[in-house]
Amino acid sequence: MKRTSRAKSSIPGSTAPDAVALPSVAVKTKVWLEHDGQFVVGDGGLKLLLGILEHGSLLGAARQIRWSYRHAWEYLRRAETALGMPLTRARPGKGSSRGSALTEAGRLVIERLAEIRNRIDDTVGPLGPTAADVAARGKRRKRTSRDAAVRPGSQRPSRYRDGDWRRAR
Repeated sequence: MKRTSRAKSSIPGSTAPDAVALPSVAVKTKVWLEHDGQFVVGDGGLKLLLGILEHGSLLGAARQIRWSYRHAWEYLRRAETALGMPLTRARPGKGSSRGSALTEAGRLVIERLAEIRNRIDDTVGPLGPTAADVAARGKRRKRTSRDAAVRPGSQRPSRYRDGDWRRAR
């Protein structure tokens, strides 16, 4: 068996001639809650729930963290399904009295996740996702030609010569 030369480890303060300096890197942390191995809520969900608490509506919360309303709504539905209980409830009414309110379970999720996030941030510094990181998760994707061909009602050329489907070919 032939021995190969192993690279020397670069230890700070080492005077080894082949030591390589590591460029400045950022350490990031992600925190999320799981129930029975299923993802419930993460950092983005925490910001969404806090936004619902602040604005009293899912739309206001979604706008605050720059998510689409649909993404925010589906995120909440998946979280509620995984947890097995509602996190929000509808507030019926007219005008500013209507919207969404957090249930007790929603408030407990905020408390638990915020407690964990704060402990981590106190220990290693605020290394969670930035507002731009959270917003990037809920952005609408631009439609591609592949998407247009799959979706019904999309603008694509007619397979009939004159565009009228009622006539026989």
